[in-house]
Amino acid sequence: MHESRKGDGPDTCEQSRLRMKLRHLEYFVAAAEELNFTHAADRLNVSQPPFSKQIQDLEGELGFNLFQRERKGVALTAAGKAFLVDARGILEACDQAVKKAQRINRGELGELTVGHMAALTHDFLGRALERWHRQSPGIVIDCVEMDAIEQERALLDGRIAVGILVLSDRPILELLSAELLVEQPVAVALAKSHPQAVQPEIQLSILKEQPFIGLNRMYPAYGDWLHTVCQRSGFTPRIVREADGVGSALAFVSAGIGIALVSEPVRKFPAREVVFRDLVASKPIKIPLGAVWKKNGLESGAVSKFVKILTQVCAGTALRD
Repeated sequence: MHESRKGDGPDTCEQSRLRMKLRHLEYFVAAAEELNFTHAADRLNVSQPPFSKQIQDLEGELGFNLFQRERKGVALTAAGKAFLVDARGILEACDQAVKKAQRINRGELGELTVGHMAALTHDFLGRALERWHRQSPGIVIDCVEMDAIEQERALLDGRIAVGILVLSDRPILELLSAELLVEQPVAVALAKSHPQAVQPEIQLSILKEQPFIGLNRMYPAYGDWLHTVCQRSGFTPRIVREADGVGSALAFVSAGIGIALVSEPVRKFPAREVVFRDLVASKPIKIPLGAVWKKNGLESGAVSKFVKILTQVCAGTALRD
């Protein structure tokens, strides 16, 4: 069919790898399977002369013949047969790569890392993960426990895709997208020996002389929030100790160092010497818990799906409660 081609040395091979296009491989595979250039061109909906030119260009770049002419068509050379196996593999790998990327873009495949605080998410996160596994088994979710401030940093750094934390007016949240999941009622945590522990519910106003435990790492801007809600009841809270999480906060409470205002899910946290009582105030006090993610993140498709599931599960939890 063509003149015999001799390789031009390593430089030519290197250049051919750089210039070869997928179209050349698609044309070659069609020709190799049909063993007739006219039929192969028809199969790809192109005219025969340009098709033949593409095959010639490919052979020119490779430096050897892929086909030899026969009376009723063409036949593969030994090199052509070997090249066909790899060409099919390359095209299949490219096809799989495109499909994989499309699935990732649609949120059907990949990995998603979620930051959360177990003390605030144990009511719903397990059910959300169960529903996610049923709907999107191709995406593995890794849950990492971290406080709110660490979550915010991890979101900006790209170490997590979604954070579940207490929403606030902190400026850093303006750099992120957020969706309210649930507004959690507030309870009072007291030592069992506290005089008010025998009451089923406690008016916030009678706590004005009490020492408070701060929880700024668990609830961003907790001090400002506590100051605001207490001011509504006519007093300024006195924070005597700052806790780095629910465990240390309840330890301080059980030791009688102070009391703490915490969101409802913390009631289920094991603390033998601590009791929780409903908080009563002139205006209902709730703590907003939300999903937060980086705007225009790489995993935006999967993130949207996961946040939607979180919202649905939290709505169902609220209805049951």
